[in-house]
Formats: sequence, structure tokens, C-alpha cells
Amino acid sequence: MLFRFPWPPAFLATLVTMFLTAAYNHSLFSKLNERLAVFSWDGAGFVTTLFALMLMLLSVPVLLFVPRFLLKAVLIALVMLSAGLNYFTQNLGIVFDMDMVRNLVETVRDQNQQEARELLSLPLILHLVLWGVLPSIIIALIPLQAAQKWWKSLGIRLIYTLILISIAVSLFVVNNKYATFFARENGDLKAYITPLFALNSTYRYFNTFYAQQEQPFTILGNDAHQQKPTPRRTIGIMVVGETARADHFSLNGYDQPTNPLLSKENLISFQAVSSCGTSTAYSVPCMFSFLGQKDYSPETADKQSNSLDVLQKAGVKVVWIDNNSSCKGVCTRIENRNLLQQVNHSDDLYSDNGYYDEAMLNNLEHYLAGNQDVLIVLHTLGSHGPTYHKRYPAAFAQFQPYCKQDTPHTCPQAEVINAYDNTILYTDYVLSKTIQWLKTQSPQADTFLLYASDHGESLGENGIYLHGLPYFLAPEAQTHIPMLLWLSESYQQQYPQAWSTLQAKINAPLSHDNLSHSLLGLYAVQSQVYQSNLDLLR
Repeated sequence: MLFRFPWPPAFLATLVTMFLTAAYNHSLFSKLNERLAVFSWDGAGFVTTLFALMLMLLSVPVLLFVPRFLLKAVLIALVMLSAGLNYFTQNLGIVFDMDMVRNLVETVRDQNQQEARELLSLPLILHLVLWGVLPSIIIALIPLQAAQKWWKSLGIRLIYTLILISIAVSLFVVNNKYATFFARENGDLKAYITPLFALNSTYRYFNTFYAQQEQPFTILGNDAHQQKPTPRRTIGIMVVGETARADHFSLNGYDQPTNPLLSKENLISFQAVSSCGTSTAYSVPCMFSFLGQKDYSPETADKQSNSLDVLQKAGVKVVWIDNNSSCKGVCTRIENRNLLQQVNHSDDLYSDNGYYDEAMLNNLEHYLAGNQDVLIVLHTLGSHGPTYHKRYPAAFAQFQPYCKQDTPHTCPQAEVINAYDNTILYTDYVLSKTIQWLKTQSPQADTFLLYASDHGESLGENGIYLHGLPYFLAPEAQTHIPMLLWLSESYQQQYPQAWSTLQAKINAPLSHDNLSHSLLGLYAVQSQVYQSNLDLLR
């Protein structure tokens, strides 16, 4: 019966968009059920009004702008998109705002096949088959009525459009008072509207991206110069952490011994540091930008000099070594290399999943030729999920049992936490090994290690996994990050006030905003872009 008689295109479009609105918004309706009495008059009125508005916003563009010969293709694309969005939102608590769209675009741009493979799991494939492929086959098999004269077809579509708009507007008028109040108090729920929120985020991202491309590049720090107390050389390493959360560092009071090596070092672990964003693509450029979180966007930061450029302008040799997908544009104008582009399959530190982070420490002496001050930035793979168990050699699987699946939501939470804590244990080893290398350079140079993670990670708390939630939605687990600073004895002697200043800031509220100015401060660089009040050492 379903495939026997031809369907009016407008009816098919309305029915499919109604199905999309009802079937792929499980997370939204679950949260509504938690926040209001859905069977009360006000609650039922709000849910009905919201459903009608969502249906109208999804249906009307299809009815008015999609021609008959493209209708099935567009509907199938919406179904497949909604099925994928629904999987990640329902199972991992991920929503698709502008930053998540940016992550996806940069994953494609960086040709990061490894990250894509890690996200492609059997549960995802089964979900896409059941909720994407099967409905798409049904849509493809439904016969459409023969093409009508354009004015008649347009008239029918306008009738459907007017009916949908009338229903939505009427319900809103009837329920206006409570609907307006509830929507104002629960604005975060808009992020769970599938697929409308993702479609809007995609439009906003590309609109912002292309608008920013027309802006000229602004050079900052032309006046940058060093004012060091002595000509003694400074060699520093900044380690950009990946997905590390502060409350899983035993240095910060965590009950599992995740920092056995770093706890033996005389270093500062700052306790109250907030990330700029909740994703690598957003946070990494922010860490080296002078904009500050309040005025920052990746597109704006990409059009001006960053702190590494200014250090280079001041005479510091700056090198970026990457074991992650890319430097997100930060290292474009400095010397850089990416381990993933120079793979040696016979290397003991290489596995099918890529290099372990300690591989970045090989041959660091190569970058010390000459007498310049040197900053080496190491961009780690750190604790990147969802495959935490692939981020460390077997010797670091100390916390047992641990999740060995690529889908953390299918493992007991305790096992997910153990797998994650093993990544922190390995990070502890890598950072300790880096400090030991810096100590070998200390007789002839003042040395330091600065470590900060780009963002945190959710490990199943409240049903949320991974990272990337909009900042206004993100739990503290995704924004409270570890930040460490180690100074050699000779460095402390050169700057005797620095250590006491750092100790006074251990519990102070800090953020990624402090990093660029602290990097300049560590090399005694003066410039109009430098703000001493944001320098950790001042």
C-alpha cells in the first residue's frame, strides 16, 4: 500500500519532516521531561507548541524551495544527517554548535583519518543503518505523483505551508505566556534540537569563516624586544596538553596516583585554571592569541600575529612539533613539523594508532644550534578520546580494569575512568622525561617547562562523554584544566622574585588568557601587546 499509489510531494515532505522532528529528538524530549510536568496543561502546551514550531521551521524551507526532482535527495540527506546527530547527542551528550562544525571541517582539512576511524564504531554503524539507511530506502521507494504545472504545484505547497504556519502560530499565541517564560529560563535546550540547531550552526560557521577571509592580516609586536638581566641563554618547552582535566591530576588532590614522577619535582601546579573553549580547534589558537577569551574567535585570531610570532620577532627561535592532527594555524609562520607526516613504522614508539607522545622528545638537541634563546612547543595527543586505551604503551596500563572499547558509553564508567587515568599517568611520564632533558641543558642555559591542556573531558558524568559542548552548557570537567610550570634553579636565580610570585598565584583564578603574556614574560620580551597583569611571573 505504501509503495502502490503515488504520493503528493508536499505530503511526503511534511510527513518526513514530521518523522524527523518526532524520532530524532530523544535527548531534547528527555530533558523537557526532566524540567517540566509534560502532562500538565502548561507542560503539554509548551511541548506541543515547540513541536509545531520545530516542524514548521524544518518543513517550510523544504516545501517552498526544494523542487520535485530534488525532494527525495534532500529528505534522505536530512534523515541521514539527523540519524548521525541523534547518535552522538543521545549516546555521548554531544551537540553540534559552531565549534563542533569547526572541528569537523578541520578534521577533513587536516585529513585526520585516524580520528575519523576512532569515531566510526559498530554501534554507530548499526544506528545509521536502522535510523538512516532504512528510512532512506523507504523514501526512495515511495512513488511521487507526476509533475504538475508549476502554479498548481506551488499552490499546493503554499497551502501546506500556510497550514503549518497557522498551527504553529495559533499554538504559540495560546501558550505564549508560559512558553516564553520556559524558553527564556531554559535557553540551553535549543542546542538539542535536531537537525535544526546543527544546520543553523553550519550556516553561521561558514558565514563567519568567509566574512573573516576578507579581512587583512594584522601584524602585532613589531616593537618586540628582550630586556634580560644577563645574556645567559633561555631554553624553554611548552607542552600543549590534549583533553586533560585538572581533577584527575594527583598533583591537584586526585586520589589515584596519576602523577608519581611529577610529584617529585619542584614545580607549580595551578589549581583554578579555565580553558578558553572545549575543543582543540577552538582552544589551541586561543592559547597563543592576544585577544583574550572575551573577544576571541578562531577566525579573528587567524588574521593576526600570535605570541609565537612575537617571540620570533624578538629574536627567540620558535619550533612547533606536533603529534596531533595539526597546529590549527598557530605554527604557520614558524618552523614546524608533524610526526604524523613523517611516519617510521619500525619505530618502537609507533603503533597502528600513531606515535606515542614521548616520540616528540627524540633529537630535540637538533633545534639548539646557535646561541639564540629557544622555545619548543610540543602539541601532544595526550588523553584524546574516545580511544583512551590507545594513547599509552602497555606498561602504563596501571589502573585496572580499563575500557578497551572505542565506544566509552558501552563500558562501565569505572573502566572508562581507569583508561583515562592511564593516559594521565603516561602524560606524567612524558612531562617528567621532558624536565629531565631540560635539566641536561641547565648548565649552559636557564630552562623551563610550561604545560597547559587545551580543554578537559567528560567521562560519563550525567551521561556526557568526550568534549566540545558549547561553553554555556559545558560541565566543569570540560573547562577546568591542569597547568604546570617548572623552572630550573638557574632560571630562579636569574629572576629571584618569580618563584614567590608564582606560589602566590597557585589558587588564583587563571585561564588561557595568561599563556601568551607569560610566554613573553618567560623570555623577558617587552612589547605593546604584552600585559604584565596577565603574566604569571609578574
